[in-house]
Amino acid sequence: MYTSLAVQHATSPHAELLRDSFYVVHDGTMTWHDVPGLAQYAAIHVQRNLGDGTYRFDYSRHPIASLAQNWLAGRGADPEQLTVEVEDPMSTDQATRGLEGFLAASGDRFRLVDDYTHDSPDFYKTWIIATDVRPDPGQQPIRVFYEDVDTATHSYTLRQGGFATVEAARSWVDRLGHPENPLPPLTGAPSARAAGAGAHSSVAVTVSAPTAPVPATAEGRPNRPQRR
Repeated sequence: MYTSLAVQHATSPHAELLRDSFYVVHDGTMTWHDVPGLAQYAAIHVQRNLGDGTYRFDYSRHPIASLAQNWLAGRGADPEQLTVEVEDPMSTDQATRGLEGFLAASGDRFRLVDDYTHDSPDFYKTWIIATDVRPDPGQQPIRVFYEDVDTATHSYTLRQGGFATVEAARSWVDRLGHPENPLPPLTGAPSARAAGAGAHSSVAVTVSAPTAPVPATAEGRPNRPQRR
């Protein structure tokens, strides 16, 4: 139940032989795992030693595809080439695309504290609590990245919010889905907002009624599996 979302190969400069391969995959088996909420995306890096005829296989799990891309970029993948493509991508909006691109190219700026994926058919949402190790002046040090999938409209959005402490962020995710629980906006210098490529809004995003996505071909996503 693995769905390949992005693939990039790198050849040796001295021969037309594959040296590195990078993959982003969605692991549908995690839906049926004994431990609920686990990350469903995997980043896979295959390194080949052409002289010895050996290879090394490394992988890492991530709650959203852009963080899997980030992990691979840190191991030599080209973010411009490692783009997600599927046959039937979900539609999204410009704010989501901007934030996904920002995360994929953010390097080691964010350290994940916790994450959870709710994957029931009528409540498919992922939250991530992360520490910003290089916040811009005036910016909160803790962020929540929140992905909301609307299976009825085959669309999704990704938003971010700022918090002063991890405890405050946990308090927000504990009330996920409550109509009076808006995602606090990320504050900070204009340069910080520009880095998010429009993903930050001065208006809080309401969980119960996220901004309706503008149909567009985004960095594609697979159809989400349904739980038993």
